[in-house]
Amino acid sequence: MIAASRSIPFFRRTIMDDDELERTPNPFSAFAESRNQTRRHFASTAKYLIGAFVLFGIVTAGQVYLQRARLAEIISGFSQLSTAEKLDQLQRLQASGVDGIPGIVAAVVDEKPEVSARSAELLQDLSRQWVTLPADQLAQRRFIFADQLAAVSGKLTDFRDPRWIHVQDLARLAARDLIDSGCAENDATYRRLMQVIAIEIAPPLNPSAQDALAQEKSATDMSAGETTAAGSSRDSIAAADQPLPIDLADNAAAGWTDWPPTSTTPTLYRRTVATLDPMDRSEVMLQQAAESNATAIPEARLLKPRFKPAATLVDQSKQRLTNDTESTSYWITQLGSPSPFVRKGAVTELGKRGDAASLAALRGHFQRETDPKIRQLINSHLER
Repeated sequence: MIAASRSIPFFRRTIMDDDELERTPNPFSAFAESRNQTRRHFASTAKYLIGAFVLFGIVTAGQVYLQRARLAEIISGFSQLSTAEKLDQLQRLQASGVDGIPGIVAAVVDEKPEVSARSAELLQDLSRQWVTLPADQLAQRRFIFADQLAAVSGKLTDFRDPRWIHVQDLARLAARDLIDSGCAENDATYRRLMQVIAIEIAPPLNPSAQDALAQEKSATDMSAGETTAAGSSRDSIAAADQPLPIDLADNAAAGWTDWPPTSTTPTLYRRTVATLDPMDRSEVMLQQAAESNATAIPEARLLKPRFKPAATLVDQSKQRLTNDTESTSYWITQLGSPSPFVRKGAVTELGKRGDAASLAALRGHFQRETDPKIRQLINSHLER
């Protein structure tokens, strides 16, 4: 009994200590509350950010949709505007970026000449500005431009319309840009642009040329009758209001290089590799076609090639495209060049050949040469 009575106060004390512990504030509760508050702040911030991103996307999409709707409204009512209003709307289309390209291209075929010319200028300016963009954006704008231009080119049926000149110029620009952006040559848009470029506009014949053609036609009908070659006579080509192609001309006009002829003496050219060199008129004999007469036909005369000394090395490089540089006569002619570099090259080439004509030319030029280094070079070749 004594032991039991003594243990009760100890038990009660233990219970009291536990109660006091529960009533005592937790020393770590401040840190726990701080963590909970941080989590609540992070969650609320994330909600606000998500809401801001969603709202930004909605506003951006709305602006894009509104801008495209305004551009569509401008394009649909463009034809009803005055010239000044159309020019103002072109500026808005230019500021609209890639979405404004179709509207500007469509304005190229506008009935107002000022609007057509202005739209062509804007497209050329935009093409120059696009080269500063990344490759993917550059290609996107170029292909949109080419597709729209190929589409509107079919709206013009009169190739003498001044607007057709703008279309052809822009087609050349668009075709070049397509190739630069990696377009295939068999692309449908590129082929359409090349068809636009290939269309040639024949200028109308002036009254004097038409009178000359009429007189020539009457004289031809009286002497030889109508030409039987379909599509190759000068009369049929002139009646079609087209220039005279050299490859389709008859024998009487095969030597002419311009049509209609501006003088009685045409300019004749000798064709070489890359260019056309004019021939002296003294070597050309023009006469009316006549029946062959064995006693009147002169013997064929072989014309020797004529070379000119190059003034500079650049001129000599151009001559090598059109002249026979393997000929000894060419290098002998270069000894008379005012450039010491050209003369030195000619001396070296003739010295390598070492034939009688080359050595004789070097001996004759040795007395006229004023450059001591070239004289020494000539002397070294002659002493071998």
